[in-house]
Amino acid sequence: MNKIVLFFLKKYISSPKREWLRFDSVFMVIGIIISVATLTVALSIFEGYETVLKNTILGVNSHIYIFKAGEGNLTNEEVEQIENELQKHDGVENTSGLIVTQAMAVNGNRIKGSIVRGIDWEQQELPSKYKQFVLEGTWKLDADNSAVLGNKLAKELTLYIGDSFKLISPLNSKVTPMGLKPKEEIFTLVGLYRSGMYEYDSKFIFIDREDMAEFNSMENEFTMVEVKLKQDWIEKADYIAYIWEHEFDYKYQISSWVDFNSNLFSLLKMEKWVIFIILSFLILIASFNVVSSVTTSIIEKRTELGILKAYGASDKILQKIFIGKTLILALLSVTFGQILGVLIAKFFSWQKFFVLKGEVYFLDKINVQFGYISWIIILGVSMLIVLAASLIPLKNISKLNITNIIRKA
Repeated sequence: MNKIVLFFLKKYISSPKREWLRFDSVFMVIGIIISVATLTVALSIFEGYETVLKNTILGVNSHIYIFKAGEGNLTNEEVEQIENELQKHDGVENTSGLIVTQAMAVNGNRIKGSIVRGIDWEQQELPSKYKQFVLEGTWKLDADNSAVLGNKLAKELTLYIGDSFKLISPLNSKVTPMGLKPKEEIFTLVGLYRSGMYEYDSKFIFIDREDMAEFNSMENEFTMVEVKLKQDWIEKADYIAYIWEHEFDYKYQISSWVDFNSNLFSLLKMEKWVIFIILSFLILIASFNVVSSVTTSIIEKRTELGILKAYGASDKILQKIFIGKTLILALLSVTFGQILGVLIAKFFSWQKFFVLKGEVYFLDKINVQFGYISWIIILGVSMLIVLAASLIPLKNISKLNITNIIRKA
């Protein structure tokens, strides 16, 4: 950079008159800070929501599901064969057979539809984070007909740990002289399950797999095999599922978490960047103050500019001085705006006055995350907008009449 430009930039920063504290400069700075902070808050909440939603879905569910192709359930022999085969794959962390059904949970006159999962809770590592999500009571299902309920489901049924409730399965009805009689059984609540995702916490019931087999009349049968992949393989789950279908000669239907949730996450990403584009217009509006500030500065400094031009300073050098001054202010403003935005977003995640409706937004808590990529994108876009705005009034420098300026000086 030209030494003349550096000299004036240093003088601008260290000047006792504090030229950058002029009203128009302060107004420009405040506009940039507010617009950048707003954009940062929006992206932080969107990224936090997307990350927590993804982690919750992958915590509650496994990464790959293996079903019987066509109708029917997997037999005990088929499950053993699948698990033995999958142990040869490097990307597999653990597997488990699972029985799933729908049933009505009943407590007095309160009835709620639920999804009942029969799990091998004694397995040291399950494909899901069942044990980590049982935050009250116990995750052990060692007592006869013991059950763990989602905390929202237990609340809606007004159930507390130690209470009994009835499970009714219309899908497993028996034919009697009086007609079809649904299967009914009494279970005891031993623990509360909280994943943080309303859809799961308001529907899930976990019982021992053997109790589930008896309740659902599925002796030596399984609904599916759950597979948990190692961390580096999770994003490739859909491709792995496709390869396994071929390896198992298409005897099984194999799906991944991507198959069930890809539309949701694609929508979230699209919404995040649409919000980014819309809120970027706030920075564009704030850049009008940049045009005004630079224009005012050129008018106030026209005498000094005329003298510098008389001594041989080119228009490009003078323009670089103003661009440098503007970018220094803009860089400080954008950085402060990002920091302020992150702090405001953190406040939203800590406060208890406003909470999300879980039945609408899946999660019932505002979560915040702000990655370095978003930081760089906001910084880059903001600086480009400010730079473009500062170039507009700089054309006036070349129109300055040196003779007239020196005469009036």
